[in-house]
Amino acid sequence: LWLGIVLQVAAGALVIAGIWTTAAAAALILFLIVATPMFHNFWDHQGPDRASRINGVVSNVALAGGFLALIAQGI
Repeated sequence: LWLGIVLQVAAGALVIAGIWTTAAAAALILFLIVATPMFHNFWDHQGPDRASRINGVVSNVALAGGFLALIAQGI
């Protein structure tokens, strides 16, 4: 958990600062690939909780798309 927090803060700061943006965005995508099934396991839930977790998955996919766009721009 702490490693994930440190990764998000450090990589996010690098993206904001415009330093090593491609590597930081790639690290955040890898984090999302690992964290999404761990924390948004909608297949184990029913009802409103399932919908909430699906929303988390969709949000993470959107974030990954944004990071891919950032990588494609090569900023």
